[in-house]
Amino acid sequence: MKEYFRRSSMHSKKKKMSVLLFVLGGMLCTACGRAERADETDVVMEGSIEIAEALPDRDIKVPEYLMEGNEQNSNEENSNPEERTEEPVYHLSGEEQAEKAREVAAQIEDSINQVLADKEFYPNVTGISVNPECTEFNVMLSGRELSLYENVLHMSLCIVGDRFQLYQGKQESELMTVVNYIDESTGEVFNTINSREID
Repeated sequence: MKEYFRRSSMHSKKKKMSVLLFVLGGMLCTACGRAERADETDVVMEGSIEIAEALPDRDIKVPEYLMEGNEQNSNEENSNPEERTEEPVYHLSGEEQAEKAREVAAQIEDSINQVLADKEFYPNVTGISVNPECTEFNVMLSGRELSLYENVLHMSLCIVGDRFQLYQGKQESELMTVVNYIDESTGEVFNTINSREID
């Protein structure tokens, strides 16, 4: 299980929802992903995420809901609330931003493939696709009576999509990831949420 999805301390609803899927859910996927599993699938994430390489050097402010474990830990080491930085700022070269984006893209693909392989906790998810800019995910579902993990999947995808975009030149005010839940039998989008709607 990758450290990316291990949040040590969360102070917002967005981060709590991310933990619920990609920490607890991810751990369950790993536990259920043993070689002897009878319900393993060859289904994998559809689409490919493109990485912009020619990015200018810039200061990046990481919103609280997008902080990773190491960033959160560093922020909490300062026990004086008046001196604590709510949103850390990092100066990254274009190459460093591209490398960060590559890491996030790989983590997204790995975690989505774990979800697709886990039919115990994600029984209705039959496919997940992403566009090249990682601004939209389509989740195909065989039914509309969703499990707990399926119900929070869209929130977690919104968060990781925003994090990818942050390292691809977007400012915080420009971040937005859309997740569509699609009924596989009819092709109907029956639920859509974007990252700006998550409180």
